Amino acid sequence: MFDLMEKFLVTDMGRQKVPGFSVAVVRGGDIVWSKGFGYSNLEEKTLASPETVYRVASVSKPVVATGLLQWMEKDRFCLDDPANSLMENVKIQTRFRKQPTVRNLLSHTSGLPVHADPVCFDLSQTVPLEEMIRRSAITTRPPNEEIVYSNTAFNIAGYLVGLFAGGPYPDYMKKNVLDPLEMHSSAFEQTPEIRKMMAQPYSRKKTDAPIEAVKPWYGGSLPEKPCGSLFSSVMDLGRFLIAQMNRGVHEGTRILNEETIDEMHKLQASAGKSRSGYGLSWKRTWHYGNLMMSHTGGNLGWTAHMAFYPELRAGIIILCNLNDNSGWRPPAREALSILVDGAPSISPKTTKMKRPLKQWKKLIGTYTRESRNVNVKAEKGSLILERGREKAHLEKLDESRYLVHGGGSDGMELTFEFDKKGAATRFDLETETFPRFVEDKRPIDKEERMIGTWRGDYVHSYGYFTMNLKIDSQIHASATDMQGNVISVSSFKAHRGRLTGEMRFKVPPEYAGWGADEFQATLDLAAIEGRLEGKMHLKSEIGESVVPLTLSRT
Repeated sequence: MFDLMEKFLVTDMGRQKVPGFSVAVVRGGDIVWSKGFGYSNLEEKTLASPETVYRVASVSKPVVATGLLQWMEKDRFCLDDPANSLMENVKIQTRFRKQPTVRNLLSHTSGLPVHADPVCFDLSQTVPLEEMIRRSAITTRPPNEEIVYSNTAFNIAGYLVGLFAGGPYPDYMKKNVLDPLEMHSSAFEQTPEIRKMMAQPYSRKKTDAPIEAVKPWYGGSLPEKPCGSLFSSVMDLGRFLIAQMNRGVHEGTRILNEETIDEMHKLQASAGKSRSGYGLSWKRTWHYGNLMMSHTGGNLGWTAHMAFYPELRAGIIILCNLNDNSGWRPPAREALSILVDGAPSISPKTTKMKRPLKQWKKLIGTYTRESRNVNVKAEKGSLILERGREKAHLEKLDESRYLVHGGGSDGMELTFEFDKKGAATRFDLETETFPRFVEDKRPIDKEERMIGTWRGDYVHSYGYFTMNLKIDSQIHASATDMQGNVISVSSFKAHRGRLTGEMRFKVPPEYAGWGADEFQATLDLAAIEGRLEGKMHLKSEIGESVVPLTLSRT
């Protein structure tokens, strides 16, 4: 099976034009196969190997969680303790009555939003870890309302590790997690030794753009952000995975109790009514019928993926020195499935019906999440999940569960939820829920005189911002960008309760390192119930996003 897996990986990585990558496979208590492919440094023609060190980005999170849970075993806290009761010089800012707990932090249910940490090319640009947390630890929803992936939550986890230890969290992690697991090529800081073993990272602004070498950078704070600053090799992470699969033990050394490992792997937060979601730090899903624990990672110049089947005690780690800003991650779960079951089935023949099932009528329609519409449709005898240009076939498992064949969620379970009449109201896939699209039928106030000043807050992955919009006439307006600069709104039109316009936003300087220093911002708002409501579309050289926006008169 190793030859089949290797052929698959080489083909997929070649398609992505990855400079170099390393792979390790774990079975039971051993690393049974490892190999490097391509170049760790294109310019110097240095080959990648199993010992090559990469920044593993968010694959750091389960490792940080392990360090924090050691303190739970020492009775320093309980999982359901409010995080603010443990924190000292910095607190989570929340307007909600219910406080996020440590369990919420580790299961992405704290109410903290997605937050990309700054990229600094000089140590003088960094801030203390506490200060970075202070700027980003602001909740936008109550805890347990929804799974929302949060980097800040795991920065807080690392902060707590250091707080309990009475020193920098990297020191504790080295002494109590990395060294006991013989992860001697790993560290949460860029030591001279790590730099010597580290691959050269590369970036691509778009999938068809040339590859560019990335110069050394720091994750916004000192010590560096715990959520994504582990430097490691596939061999070292293989040892970590062995401890996870062997209920806390590697080579006779125990780093966590069996009960704690069980808690890490237990479903802590589900996506809707599905049986997938998050454990403690681990994404917990079902892949071709096997329980899978996994975590991906990606930051400037690096991508990573670690996945394992705990019941089969089989796992894989893939580390790469390229991030192409497409959202692509190394195909670890596909490779693992090949190792366990042979080539994964993506043939639509397994899902075709001579006659479409009557139940399909209650499933077909448009669903949505964060302004992304997804369609479920019947096509040539198959039930199809359509996400943008991607199409996947759905194979019925039972009345509510379907197996996804093809696309980015190949092999995963999709769960439909129904109302009392049996019509699908939403579906749950991996860690996300997609409610059925419902048109906002609130009337637009076509008589609203929009001239004046409007103000509102919005959340972007770069932080929390306030927009002041000054409308001078139906065709002239100005607004504040992410840095508070007043800029003119071009192609502006405000008529009969609808407002559109375009602006060029300067990216906050601490985020320009990601590869873009400017956004093209497009406003699309409507006068509803005395406010301007709608969305702002933000597009840059490296990607695009949509943020909800509500403005009130000042």
